[in-house]
Amino acid sequence: MFLTFSLLFAAILHTKIESVRQLEGIACDLESKGLKAICDATREVKGECKPYSITGSLPLVREMQRAGFDIQITGYGLSKTYHADNEYALLSDMSDAFQILLRIISISEDH
Repeated sequence: MFLTFSLLFAAILHTKIESVRQLEGIACDLESKGLKAICDATREVKGECKPYSITGSLPLVREMQRAGFDIQITGYGLSKTYHADNEYALLSDMSDAFQILLRIISISEDH
């Protein structure tokens, strides 16, 4: 009975550890082509680009980075409303974001 419980506990613990691993933080490569494309496209649409870092984690991004993907994380909403009870975004910001993403695709296709 104790052995069965121990094996079950070990399996649950392993599953929990694997779940936590999927939420590892990352450091984006500041010299990557992806970040350059994001900054160039943002400057073209918004007139400036001010990269910054915030803490947090997203599932699987570290694993994808280890696999060789150029991971960059970006958003174009209002940072003051992120995760607020009344979180919202401006339609004008989302329209700009769409234009920026189109430009990133265009820049990436050129390279």
